[in-house]
Amino acid sequence: MKKLIVLFILSAGLLTLTGCDLFGGSDQSSDETTDSSVLKAEKADITNSVYTLKVRKDMDLSAGQLTFTDKKMEWTRTYQTQGTDSSESSEEKTVLTDIKITTKDDEYIISGKENKKEATVTFTKIGNYRLKDEDGNIYSL
Repeated sequence: MKKLIVLFILSAGLLTLTGCDLFGGSDQSSDETTDSSVLKAEKADITNSVYTLKVRKDMDLSAGQLTFTDKKMEWTRTYQTQGTDSSESSEEKTVLTDIKITTKDDEYIISGKENKKEATVTFTKIGNYRLKDEDGNIYSL
């Protein structure tokens, strides 16, 4: 009887350690699972939220903020300009009104009116509540 119990325990342990392929494993490694996951952009991620600059690709960019409300998007960027004697900063502000947010795969396409003209801005979702602008700067919630 003891031999039967030991044999059963060893068999169960062996099946557990081998990944239980005997019972129809997933046939997909963890690497394949990670590589196949695609980030899906959803409107709810950016509606009524404020994103701030976390990682900058443009080294002249010192601060940035994205503010989304129901029908408006404000994108403020502050750049450091190098002068001969001191550094100064300049601010760029993009304000879109009557915005429409559409998504395509991992992209947010925000279209609206800026100074009574149609304008479109695209951001890429690179993680949970992380956006990358067209210049490669990363904003986070």
